[in-house]
Amino acid sequence: METSEKKIILIGMTGVGKTTIGKNLSKEIKMNFCDIDFEIEKATNLKIKDFFKMYGENEFRRIEKITLLKFINSKENYVISPGAGILNDKDNKKIICNNCISIFLDIKISILISRLKKNLSNRPKLSQGKLEENLKQMYNKRINDYRACQITINVNETSVTNIVSQIILKIKNYDQNSQL
Repeated sequence: METSEKKIILIGMTGVGKTTIGKNLSKEIKMNFCDIDFEIEKATNLKIKDFFKMYGENEFRRIEKITLLKFINSKENYVISPGAGILNDKDNKKIICNNCISIFLDIKISILISRLKKNLSNRPKLSQGKLEENLKQMYNKRINDYRACQITINVNETSVTNIVSQIILKIKNYDQNSQL
């Protein structure tokens, strides 16, 4: 599949499947894959939760932006999986809007809860307080930014293979429409 010169970035809540879907999508369309959190862990030699504890969210967001720019400015094509809060920063929004095809992976909170309730260890923003309240609060804070993405894919109770097929089809349509 030929895609535009733009990078593809998967946007959505923590636990929605950005990394899993991104890896599968990148293989299918023969692009490189980048998981921003993994790159930060590799560069800092710390798990995200440990980085948050030691340096705080502001420092994490600073490094996240630097890492995002590194892959967006690369000459190679990438499918990028960022953290759920990547759009909290207005510069990131502008960078993503100008350089990427942004794809919002939308999911019901109830499905997120069932996915995440047993695996909160590396999710520092969810590990304290009540999971459902935290997720609803995050979702409500971020939903307007998420909905500003060029493409939205509903991932509720849908296989990864089906999601990847939907993304490929929507990217083809997006590329054709953007070249008119």
